[in-house]
This record gives sequence, structure tokens and C-alpha cells, in this order.
Amino acid sequence: MKVRGFIGAVFLVLQLGAIAYARFIPERFFCWGPYDEHTKFEVTVVIDGDTLSPEATEDRYKYKMRGWEQRSIHNIISLISQYERSYGINDNAQVMMRYSKNGHHEQEWRFEP
Repeated sequence: MKVRGFIGAVFLVLQLGAIAYARFIPERFFCWGPYDEHTKFEVTVVIDGDTLSPEATEDRYKYKMRGWEQRSIHNIISLISQYERSYGINDNAQVMMRYSKNGHHEQEWRFEP
């Protein structure tokens, strides 16, 4: 019985540690309140001088590339960065995202390999 109690306590402490850690990283994947940001955004991709259509951009990343994101914008930044560092590494794509968190001033992010 003591072993089960110890395992349960360790499990709860690990969960608490993961939640505390997640509160201080930009992606915030495992927070209890992940929907505390609302971000309006739009991603533009240029490959060899040609700008991809919104549909082609969404097809490239398999995710919506404009509109509202309820989670941290760093989730989309992570998604794009991972794709461009793996599948799209030879495409030499220029990726630019404009976004506004919680209605504040617009910011710009660019993928840099």
C-alpha cells in the first residue's frame, strides 16, 4: 500500500512540475488555462519569387494560416519552423507572419533558417 501511495504522490508532483514549467515557456502546451491569448494572424510564403495562395500555404503546413488562434502564437511559429527545417529545407521559402495578440499593435515574425 505504501508503494502505491508513493507512486501516486510522485505522479502528482511530476504533473505539478510540468504545469509550472509550461507557464513559463512561450508554447504553453500543457497549461491548465491555454486559451488566455487570442491572436489574429496571417502567414505569407514566397518561394522562388512566387507568393503562395492562402490555400497552398494551408496545404503546405496542414494548418490554417490566417484568422484567429486561441492558443499561443508560438504554436504556429513552432509548426512553421519545424516544417521549414525538415520537409521544406530545400525550398528556400521566405515566410512572414503578421499577428496581433489580444487586439494590441501588430507584430511581424519571419522564419530565419
